[in-house]
Amino acid sequence: MKTRPAIRTERLLLRPFSLADIEPTWRYRQLDEVVTWTGSWITSLDEWSERATSLVGTLMIIEHDGDIVGDMKYAQQDGWGQGGTDPEAVRGAEVELGWTIDPAHAGRGYATEAARGLLGHAFDTLGVRRAVAYAFADNAPSVRIMEKLGMRREFFTKEDSFHKTRGWIDGVGYGMLAREWREQHAESRSGASGG
Repeated sequence: MKTRPAIRTERLLLRPFSLADIEPTWRYRQLDEVVTWTGSWITSLDEWSERATSLVGTLMIIEHDGDIVGDMKYAQQDGWGQGGTDPEAVRGAEVELGWTIDPAHAGRGYATEAARGLLGHAFDTLGVRRAVAYAFADNAPSVRIMEKLGMRREFFTKEDSFHKTRGWIDGVGYGMLAREWREQHAESRSGASGG
C-alpha cells in the first residue's frame, strides 16, 4: 500500500499514522468514553499496539498546532462488483472513513474538518467514486458528523452489532458519491476561482 501524503486543512494537519503514534494515541484510546464507540474494545497498551500496527496504512493522525487531537480511518478499498465483470472497474473505487477524537479536544469541529479534508482528497485526488462511514446508531456525535458532511443515511440496522457493555445494538451506515461531493462544493469552488 502506498503511503498517504499529509493533508492540510484550515486548522489541521492530517498525516499518516506511524508506530511512534501508538503511545500518544493510547492516552485517549483507553478512555471509556472513547472505547465505548470504537469497533474494538481494547483494554491495554499491548492490545492497542497490536491493533494499531495492523492499521498502519489506513490510519491518519489529526494534529492541531502540533498536538495529536485524534485519528481517522482512511481506507481505500474495492467496490463490490458482479462476478464476471471487469475487476479494474471496482478497484479502489471506495473509501471508508472513521474518526476517533480525544475527548479533551471534542466539540471543536476537528472530526468534521478532518473528514471533509479526507473526502476532498479521496474524491478530488484519488478519484474514488464513493465514500462510506459506519457507526453504532446511539453514537450521536458520529451521526451528526456524517450528516454535517452531507452524507446520506443508507441504512439503519436493528440490533445487528454486539457491544461489550450494551449487548445487541443498532447500527447506521452513511454514504456519498463523488458527484454529490462535487455538487455540494461547486459553489465554493466557483467563488474561489471567480475572484
